[in-house]
Amino acid sequence: MSEILLTMAAILGFATLLVHSIVGEKRLIGPLVHSNDGVMSNDLAKQVTRFAWHFTSILGLIATFILAKSAYDFAEADIALLAVTGSAFLISGIYDAIITKGKHIGWPMLTAVGALTLFAII
Repeated sequence: MSEILLTMAAILGFATLLVHSIVGEKRLIGPLVHSNDGVMSNDLAKQVTRFAWHFTSILGLIATFILAKSAYDFAEADIALLAVTGSAFLISGIYDAIITKGKHIGWPMLTAVGALTLFAII
């Protein structure tokens, strides 16, 4: 059961982070860095903004790798690492839901990844 929950969390997290990077680039980051309004008139700000956006996706993909690896060999999984990873996703999802009043499409997926991970270790 734990392996299945972690596999589901990893797949959902992977899909969410790919969408974050691809759709975010197309609908948010691309238009933002092509504008010259405010801080975006500075080339360094444009480069750092794009880098930070995609680096966030990379860090999330590392977290989903932890979930997938743990699902593959649950007997050797680091429960504390899974607890921290699951809590980070769950808290991020709930926080996102609160601050965006549920309008951001990512909060249900982040929350689900966290919940699946935490349910897998209890």
